[in-house]
Amino acid sequence: MATPAQVTANRANAQSSTGPRSAEGKAASSRNSLKFGLTAKAAIIPGEDPAELEDLTAQYLEEFDPAGPIEQHFVQNLVRAVWMQRRCDRIEAAYLNARVAALPEGTEHALGVALIEDASQGDVLHKIFRRRQAAEREWTRALESLTRIQAQRFADEAEAAAEAATPLPTNRVRFDAVPQPAPQRAPEPPANLALRL
Repeated sequence: MATPAQVTANRANAQSSTGPRSAEGKAASSRNSLKFGLTAKAAIIPGEDPAELEDLTAQYLEEFDPAGPIEQHFVQNLVRAVWMQRRCDRIEAAYLNARVAALPEGTEHALGVALIEDASQGDVLHKIFRRRQAAEREWTRALESLTRIQAQRFADEAEAAAEAATPLPTNRVRFDAVPQPAPQRAPEPPANLALRL
């Protein structure tokens, strides 16, 4: 059980340690654990150009011309996957450059030594590689889904256009009601041949 002095101290500390209050401070603290950006929730992390992402998005929107929110969703998935692949490539290059630069001057086969050291100290390159593969799979799935949905839409549009362009034949009879069979006469009774003699 806490003593009265500890309870008072806890209450005083709770009033002064509430974390960042400004929008800038909250944004900065949200990146406290950011190391590489492979699992970042934000589309843009420090060091990336927002204009490059906007250009990529515009290219994909122009290429696929999505109609409706579902197609737009898949186009955004494609853009996000390509952006992650590019991020992985940048991170891998920067990481390898830093590992090679940290080696003593004149190290033979510096890249090989850096790869061996990485494998023995956390295998960061393997994690980057796995994340890039996941982004490639996301891109492939999104592309397959988008092309399937668009193919169905194009087929529906072509069918509707063909139906609208095909005139109905003029000699065609239309029935508004179900046709009724023609009434048949009742059969005549058989003639008595004995009475005719």
